[in-house]
This record gives sequence, structure tokens and C-alpha cells, in this order.
Amino acid sequence: MTALHGARELSLGPPRHRALLGLLTVRLNQVVPVPQLIEELWGDRPPRRPTAALHTYISHIRRALSSGAGPEGPSMLVRYQAPGYVLALDPDQVDAYRFESLLLQARRDLAAGDHRMAQDRLSDALKSWRGTAYLDLVDYAPMAEESARLEQARLTAVELHAEASLALGENDTVVARLHPEAQRYPTRECLIGYLMTALYRLGRQADALWLFERTRAQLAEELGVDAGADLQRIHAAILRQELPFGDRSATRTDVITGEDRTGGTASPQPEAPADGDHKDTTARTGPAPAGLGTPRVAFLDTAGVTYGIAVPRAPEVPRTLTSLPFVGRTYELAVLGAWADAALSGEGGLVAVTGRSGIGKTELTVEVTRGVRDAGQEVVSVSCRDQDGPAYGVWARILRELSRTRPEEFGAVSARYSRLLSGLLSDAPSDTAAQDVQPLLRAPFLVEDAVCAILVALARQKPFLLVLDDLQEADHPSLSLLYLLTCRLPEVPLGVLVTSADPDPASDGTPPTALDHLLSSARTLTLRLGGLSEQAVAALVATHVDAEVDAEAALALHKHSGGSPDALRRLLSLA
Repeated sequence: MTALHGARELSLGPPRHRALLGLLTVRLNQVVPVPQLIEELWGDRPPRRPTAALHTYISHIRRALSSGAGPEGPSMLVRYQAPGYVLALDPDQVDAYRFESLLLQARRDLAAGDHRMAQDRLSDALKSWRGTAYLDLVDYAPMAEESARLEQARLTAVELHAEASLALGENDTVVARLHPEAQRYPTRECLIGYLMTALYRLGRQADALWLFERTRAQLAEELGVDAGADLQRIHAAILRQELPFGDRSATRTDVITGEDRTGGTASPQPEAPADGDHKDTTARTGPAPAGLGTPRVAFLDTAGVTYGIAVPRAPEVPRTLTSLPFVGRTYELAVLGAWADAALSGEGGLVAVTGRSGIGKTELTVEVTRGVRDAGQEVVSVSCRDQDGPAYGVWARILRELSRTRPEEFGAVSARYSRLLSGLLSDAPSDTAAQDVQPLLRAPFLVEDAVCAILVALARQKPFLLVLDDLQEADHPSLSLLYLLTCRLPEVPLGVLVTSADPDPASDGTPPTALDHLLSSARTLTLRLGGLSEQAVAALVATHVDAEVDAEAALALHKHSGGSPDALRRLLSLA
């Protein structure tokens, strides 16, 4: 809980002083009796003179709020009115009350069919949230109850925003906002229903059906009940292809180009060749067959059927395939973009992008970090494949990078840990730093706590995004430190984005690894990448060959690459 006078934060004092202000705030403009305040502040362990202590606390609050008081003085904000005290404020000056007022107005807008106005009000209302309400005061029962009540109101606002957005055809907006919420609240059926609908409208029917199965399993395991009738109706409608699509053409264009959402329609998806299963693909080049009218054509031969990809350039011009343009992943970019905005605004967290090797995890994170940097935010990115030293090598490189980009701030926050972290902060080569790093393993918690403290302090000064690529290659101490950091991320403007290959399936009796614990944690938002769609593969190939791609050739490429950009790169290098 914070109090602002203009842009300046007021000093509210120690926790019990803040709790007193909180108890008055949740009963705004209502008289709270003195005995009730004493009981709620101290419970069964009141001070020797509780009434005098309460008066002292009231005086402190009045002084703290004096700069925000009206012309009649600070006592008019918190005043005595028998039999207790009252906080006299306009409800619009309190975020929680303003939020609920906007929520009420948005409900009326939805009832009147004004979805755009409802969406605008709800967006405004949700901007009030910077974290869990009254998180610092939940040790006091009334504040814990109010925190829980406001969280339910926030979820209602999120769901109503999704309802308005679905009505407006903004399905990608719904997915981006609801995906993290579904991770946190996997049994909230109304929210899951809206997310399933949006996924289905974006052409992600398999994801929508998987989400339903996950929700049904969670409900059975945690509550011993089946999915509700409304959620089952949505599930059945998706299976029968009876759920309305809304503005389907716009979302399909988005899948194909990743850019233009306003014009054009998707090419029809081709049927697979009727000659049976595809055999191993071979590619060759040669003169253009009659009718194509281009100097060069790449042929794809599968199962005895030849598909042509027109390449409008001379054969002697070399084409080195070092990389492919970034195409598709609209849904994933939307989710990660929304997560990054939230993380750098004070709702810090860990997000993991997983998938098989070559599926495009690193390329996706590069696109996300480019957007973060374009917005003027700092990004620190490291790979876990090559580590400096036998332990905590990943974090050594992170600390050194931050000491380079923020020398003064880093020096100030790390000074007290300089002896403890000398092995990590040293610029010595890894073979000579081993002896300095070994003592770290004798006091691992102290080391991990120190690194977390430095990162949190720097993030509070200026938010930044931390990217760890190929996390499956990190050593156990580095994973342990990352797990500790995730416990401290709530309320910190620090985002941690990691990529990791799919873990090997565990055999019976095999204990989970540190990486398994991290990826399965409730604090981790996990996004698993599948293969690119047929449309994305067609767009990617067309961009590479600078020409429109034959539909059947694109289908064959999708079939044999499995939608993997890395496999597709190898196939195209043969053409």
C-alpha cells in the first residue's frame, strides 16, 4: 500500500502504522470504533496502554498525510468521530474504489451492448493494478480478506474484458491477457472458457481442446468435480466446429504474414498428395519446366510427385542460407509481449519457452527482446552453453554485464558483497578463476541470496529483462539460484525469460531434476512451442525464394520439416 501526493510517495512509517491506515481505507468514510481498531491491530497481545498507543499511531498518520490534506488541515483527513476514527477521502482518490467504480460502469456498458466502451473502461480499471492488493498487510485478517476480495474483483474485470474483446473480434488480445491468468488460476472455468474460445477462433483448436483436458483434470484432482455445464458446452461446440469464429479472416491473415491484420485472406490449405505417405525428401535444381517462365526452379520430389518452387533469379547467382526471416508465432509473441510489459511494470516473474531442438525458441526470444529494447528497456542476455567457471558461471556473466552497463549503481549495491562474490565478480579467465569460485559452494545460500539482492536492488532502480538461453545446460548451483530469484520476483520490476529444450521423459522411479522443479513451479509461466503452421511455412519459404510458393510444395515442406525452422533451413539449403 502506498500513498501519493502528486508524484511524491509519502512515508507511512512501520507496518502497524500502515495497517492502521489500511483498516481505515477499506472502510472509507465510515467510523471504525476504537475497540475494533485495537483488536484488529494487536489481537490478543495488545500493548499496556492500547488506547494511548492508538492515539500515537493516529498522530503519525495525520502527519504523514498532511501534505495531501485540504486547507482545513491534516486532521480533516483522519478525524475522531465517536466512537472511533474515520478516513474522509473522495473514493476517486483511492485506486481500489476507482477500480470498482469503473468495473460497475463497464458491466452496464456490456448490458447495453456497448462493447468498445466497456473494453476501454476495463482497460483503464486494470491499469490500476501493480501487484497483489495490500500484499504488505495480509498478516492482519481484515486486510487479508480485502486483498482476496479485490483479487476476485480483478479476475472478474479480466473476464469481462475478454468478453468485450471477443465481441469485438480481438481474439489475440484475449489470448495474450488470459494465458498468464490461466496458468495462475487453472480451475477458473469462466476464464478458461473465454481463452478456449479465443484460441479456437485463432485456428488453434488443438490448444483449446488441450486446455479443456488440463482444466478437467485439475478440477477432478483438486476438487473432485467435473467441468461445469458452460465449459462442457464450449468444448462440445469446438469438437463439432459450431463455435462462431467472429472475424476469422483477419486472424488468418495475421497468422500468414505476422503483420497486416486488416486486409487479405488466407490461401486455402492444400490437401496432402493422394499417393500415400511421403518418402524421404530430395531436392534438385534445373531449368524451369514449361509454363513457369522463370530462369530457375527448385524441385521437391516426394513419393514420385514433383513440386516446383519458382525462383526468379539466374542460376549463377549464389544464395547462402544463413538464416530465415521470423514468420508466424503471432500468438506466442502476443503472450510474451504482454508478460514482458507486466514484468517490467512491477509484476515480475519467470517465463519459460520450451520445445524440441530447432523449433525456434531462440529466434522467438530474440524477437521479444528486440521489442523490449525498442521500448527503451534494458535486456541482459546470456547463453548457458558456455559457462565461466565450475559453478554459477551464468550468473558471473550476468553480474559482469550489469557492472559494465551500470557501473555506479552496481558498485553501490554490490559493495557489501564484494568479498563473498569475489569469484563471480573477477574478470579472470575461467581456468584461473576456479579456485576463487570453489569457496562459493561452501556457503551456497549466502552466495545465492547476495546475487538475488543485487539483482532486485538494480531492478528497483531501473527495470530490466534477464534472458537465459538453453537453460538445460546450466549447472545445478545456477538453477538453484534462479529458483531462489523466482521467489523474490513478485512486486519487483524484473522479468526473467528462459529457453529450454524439452526434458527427457523420466522413467519410473527417477527423481525430478532441478530443472524439472523449476519448469513445473506454480511461479513459472511455461510456453511450449510446436511446429510452425502450414501458412507460416509457406510465407517463410516465399520470403526466402522471393516468389510465391506452389501450395503443394509448401505442404510437402511442412510435412517433412514438421514446422521446424531449423529442419526447413536444411531442406531449403538443398534447393
